[in-house]
Amino acid sequence: MTHRERQEAKAKRLHEWAGKREAKAATAYDAARTLGDSIPFGQPILVGHHSEKRARRDQDRIVGAMRRGGENKRKAGSMEARATGIEAQLENSIYSDDTDAIEKLMERVAALEAERDRIKAYNATCRKGARDVSLLTEAEKADLVSIAKFAPYQMGKGGAFPGYKLTNLNGNLNRNRKRLEALTGVTS
Repeated sequence: MTHRERQEAKAKRLHEWAGKREAKAATAYDAARTLGDSIPFGQPILVGHHSEKRARRDQDRIVGAMRRGGENKRKAGSMEARATGIEAQLENSIYSDDTDAIEKLMERVAALEAERDRIKAYNATCRKGARDVSLLTEAEKADLVSIAKFAPYQMGKGGAFPGYKLTNLNGNLNRNRKRLEALTGVTS
């Protein structure tokens, strides 16, 4: 069983468990509602009356059932969030034991190289004093706008990308190239 298959199975189990917890929560809420409906609205506990013991016991059961329902609901939400996180990770991850890992890594390396080249070309136009935003993709434009809005002090000369952007890109590129070399056994 590959790592991806194990992660998919884990996400599936978490979804199933969350569904069971949701059902337990609904059952607990229904039990509390049923007990609460048997008590007339606004009926106080009659202290000293023969019904006092049963009324207090029913009150404790209602509180306990609501608490169990809330705990199960919270746990179901937690399990759903974990399963969703695993699924999101599976969409973006390339595991070494995947059958198409080498092709995906080659695509990722090519995409990173293309992004690096676009940013370098854009930064060159900024240094010349004629910014050419048409060289960038929409995501890169949005990234540049976000940096300019929230951290304008990080912008390079003439509105260029900050230096850390290319440093991070090159680091990711080298890391993915090394992974590709390890999988293929061929140095580039």
